[in-house]
Amino acid sequence: MTIQKEQHADYQLQLDGIRFIAIFMVMVAHWLQWQMTNIIATSIQFVHGVTLFFVLSGFLITRILLDNRKKYDHAGRGKAMLIRQFYIRRFLRIFPIYYLAIFFLVIINYPGARTYFPWLISYTSNVYQSIHNLYIGNFNHFWSLAVEEQFYLFWPWLMLFVNRKYLLRVILATILISVASKIYIHFYFPNNWMAGSYLIISCMYALGLGALLAWMHSEGKPLVKKLLNAKIVWGSVAAYTLMLFLFIKIAWYKALIDELLFVMMSAIIINYAVAGRFRLFAGGFLQHPWILYFGKVSYGMYVYHLFIPDLYYYLAPRIGLLITNKYTAFVAFFFLTFVLSHLSWKLIETPVNNLKKYFPYFKKTPIVLQNNG
Repeated sequence: MTIQKEQHADYQLQLDGIRFIAIFMVMVAHWLQWQMTNIIATSIQFVHGVTLFFVLSGFLITRILLDNRKKYDHAGRGKAMLIRQFYIRRFLRIFPIYYLAIFFLVIINYPGARTYFPWLISYTSNVYQSIHNLYIGNFNHFWSLAVEEQFYLFWPWLMLFVNRKYLLRVILATILISVASKIYIHFYFPNNWMAGSYLIISCMYALGLGALLAWMHSEGKPLVKKLLNAKIVWGSVAAYTLMLFLFIKIAWYKALIDELLFVMMSAIIINYAVAGRFRLFAGGFLQHPWILYFGKVSYGMYVYHLFIPDLYYYLAPRIGLLITNKYTAFVAFFFLTFVLSHLSWKLIETPVNNLKKYFPYFKKTPIVLQNNG
């Protein structure tokens, strides 16, 4: 399979490899980990794949906003057009396959689709789950997409209209408020862990730390370059792993500190990947054509993946194939998810994404030559 590299200047190849790692972690958490008995395998927090997506999203969205803010400020333009283009482009990227999946599942009366329909179409399923502390079947993973959409509602306005000298304070305040909210919910509402994980305020520290990294890039802060050190990157991975296994049985550590350390490690890794600094095995893995393509279609894989086991168990008996081994089943689920996501990318997402060319973030004003003759 040939991977067509993006041509725009701000594209970093290794970030698609990071996206693959995130979606693979989520799949292991949802399909496989709950069936494992090995203490090491069950201790790894594969659910942090979602957290990795949040840090990456916070970084990329904030960088887009800050970089284009500079262009508009330099050109002396108002930012109404930038806000408009941002939301149109987000609409084209996020909404089509999400709403197509929701409406299709409602039409076939998939379990839970009609019950949770109002929450799903309004991107508020995370609020519903936080109120009721309730799993909503195979729609459960949509809580993170709800968080993303809620993030888009207010973050662009802050990044584009707050005075530049106060942006760092806003980002840091967001991170601190989010961490404080998680601590408060954990100790004062111990029986409702979903509120401490699924509400936008509970997730903003991950999105915010990604935003902080983007701000440092935008402002050319020297810390960005100082972090481009292999010893720091791999040291952060080793330190997180060590802490994970030392404190894995301590509930408050798992609920609070573990995820915070993971977010910090993720920011360091993303900063390294943005610079394309991963080399040897890690670099070869992150930039392998198949890994890049898995990362490219990772949004579709995330949207579809929890429905795939039901699809498999519907199809398998009809073709005389029934897999009982959990690892073989994982491979089958992954393959089906990829095929569906590939078709989605080719038939739906790419044609819709191509419409973005009509909505660039910044349009250069044509130079009008005056005729003085």
